[in-house]
Amino acid sequence: MLSFSHDPLTAETQMRAVIFYLTTFGYIDGDLDLCEKAFVSDYIGRLIKHRVDTAPTPATGSMRDELISKYTNHFSEVFQSTDAQVRDLFTESVAEGEEQDDFVYAKLKLRCFEFFKGFDKANQEQLMETIDELVKADGQVHPAEEKFRTELFELLHEDLGIELLDEGNVERPAVNVQRATELSPATENHPFFEQFEHHYTAAPERLEAQVAADRKLIDDVIAALARQREAGAGGLVGKQSVLEFGDQNPPVKPFLDGHVHIHPPAPGVSYELTVLGDLHGCYSCLKAALMQSDFFDKVNRYRADPQKQPFPMLILLGDYIDRGLFSYHGILRAAMQLYMRAPEHVVLLRGNHEYYLEHQGKVYGAVRPSEAMDTLRPHFSVEVFRHYMQLFDALPNMLFFDRFLFVHAGIPRDRTLKEKYKDLSSLNNWDIRFEMMWSDPSLADVIPAALQEQSARFAFGRLQSQAFLRRLGCHTLIRGHEKIDEGFRREYDEDGQLLITLFSSGGADNEDLPQDSSYRSVVPMALTLSWHDGQAQITPWPIDYRPYNQPSHNGFYSTEAEIEHRSD
Repeated sequence: MLSFSHDPLTAETQMRAVIFYLTTFGYIDGDLDLCEKAFVSDYIGRLIKHRVDTAPTPATGSMRDELISKYTNHFSEVFQSTDAQVRDLFTESVAEGEEQDDFVYAKLKLRCFEFFKGFDKANQEQLMETIDELVKADGQVHPAEEKFRTELFELLHEDLGIELLDEGNVERPAVNVQRATELSPATENHPFFEQFEHHYTAAPERLEAQVAADRKLIDDVIAALARQREAGAGGLVGKQSVLEFGDQNPPVKPFLDGHVHIHPPAPGVSYELTVLGDLHGCYSCLKAALMQSDFFDKVNRYRADPQKQPFPMLILLGDYIDRGLFSYHGILRAAMQLYMRAPEHVVLLRGNHEYYLEHQGKVYGAVRPSEAMDTLRPHFSVEVFRHYMQLFDALPNMLFFDRFLFVHAGIPRDRTLKEKYKDLSSLNNWDIRFEMMWSDPSLADVIPAALQEQSARFAFGRLQSQAFLRRLGCHTLIRGHEKIDEGFRREYDEDGQLLITLFSSGGADNEDLPQDSSYRSVVPMALTLSWHDGQAQITPWPIDYRPYNQPSHNGFYSTEAEIEHRSD
């Protein structure tokens, strides 16, 4: 049986690792049924007694009983939490053509790998022996368990085979990350929203007019992006680092080359960036964030006095649709209106949910489930969905502001970078852009190529992230994509890099979400990035969506609004 460390924190991690392995192997050969749960509970009990009895100073009598009871209650809660986390994986989005079970098993394998990499070699060997004991504990070895165990062992001993390029040390200036703060709106509403806060109607002629207006808006956005692309075409060719765009005379103006925005700060100008992660049909979150950040008034103040006012920007990190109730006619319509109102101040990035494909004359969401499309498919022609697909294909994938990278998910696979990356213009390569809409940061330093290849939604490690940012001349990556209950998280925060995950949809009582939504566990967050003369401050803040679940603040909840297709 596993020999526990005498260090309490290491011993706690060891116990959590074993509980995760127990839970994982319960799911590998099928659902974790009642018999398996009983086995896990019994095994945890034996581990606890073993840990108490092998402590440097073993407890006896009532003290031993008290410690066993304390640990049993604690790790029973850990087991329940772990089981819930694994079950939650079965609700995650997967790419079209990818089986949900395959995605879950790849995530479980990743987590086991991360746990192993957190231990030294001796403890790794002990943990592997513990796994062997677990696999054989019920008297038989299930083929799926044996396969999983073998693959995990091979991953732990795999030669990476991919060189982690070190482009030299790019000094990371101090980025001051503040504690979360409350933001109260100066005003509770704005006339901007009144023009589109209405549901789709069931009346065919009126629905046709509503859809025609949305399609005109789509054409306007595509045309505006095309003009930006024409002006910025080729701007990335031959450039190795975003540092090359700074300190030039005359200064480089913001431009869009293909699907990559470059926004070098202008000399002497201060900036205030409002950043939102995944919104997923939670229109109340978008509206609340815009009012809390005072975005409209900031744009007006800047336009009236650009010499004295900060340059405001709104950055949306993608995933506008699905999961929530207000996708096309709420979030997406509002985002397009915002962009057309102030294209120099609004950046719309593409998420993995904004990825449609066409097959045999039909358009499909390449992420499953695709609730927004599925709900409206009986009411919209295929031409309408083709039009949305054109919009999604036109959306940029990333924004570089100073040495900050904003992207929906993360970095490309090592193998893709080695094969297809030459300079900054390579970021327009389809495979690189696609992978940057799907990846997630890991607790490990490096994720082997074999593990990255197992799922469209793959992981990357701390050192891989650092090497990628150094290659680009960046020090900070801000992304969404991953549902995190706290809404804002610093994944990596060290001398070489800062990586932040931001999630802006959710809310325990948010009426924009279905009652059974897993997003109800999320505290939706936004952040403000204040920048002046190379000094940056990041301030996260919770989104107060509740007032915008009310008809007095949100026309979608008005009794006069069309309600026939509110389920979009």
